[in-house]
Amino acid sequence: MAIGATGATGNLDDEVGEDAIVAEINITPLTDIFLVLLIIFMVTSTALVEHEVQNRTGVRVSLPNAQAAGLLTQKKDDPILTLTQQGDLYLGNKKVTVPNLETAIRDALKEKNSETLLLRGDQSVLLGKAVDVMSVAKRAGAAHLGIITAPKVGAPAVPR
Repeated sequence: MAIGATGATGNLDDEVGEDAIVAEINITPLTDIFLVLLIIFMVTSTALVEHEVQNRTGVRVSLPNAQAAGLLTQKKDDPILTLTQQGDLYLGNKKVTVPNLETAIRDALKEKNSETLLLRGDQSVLLGKAVDVMSVAKRAGAAHLGIITAPKVGAPAVPR
């Protein structure tokens, strides 16, 4: 019985009989483990990104559609103010009252070292309410205001 030692000629191929031990590594279980880990990583990273977007933007609203809106070049640190259908205000994911709105915006701009405030509003929010909020934001020191909209479905892209 040959166990893998070399024969008289010094060649392992001389021992090719039925009793020769062939050492092969079966990588199928290892491949299965890597594929499962890859799937877990993909699902986890997607959930983390969605969670980060939800934390950053605050509550969900039905954004108005805009065909001619330009792409937004936003810093990750720009604060986002959300107006809900019920008239509630959220700065990020923190609810803000109207009397404290100017102070909250000023603090958020200072904290994020930004001059831009992004406004997200439900499509049913009246223009007067949005103008009131924009006036308060200007008084609080927002040099630039951006309005976040959803792209119009089926609309051609606007060239820049």
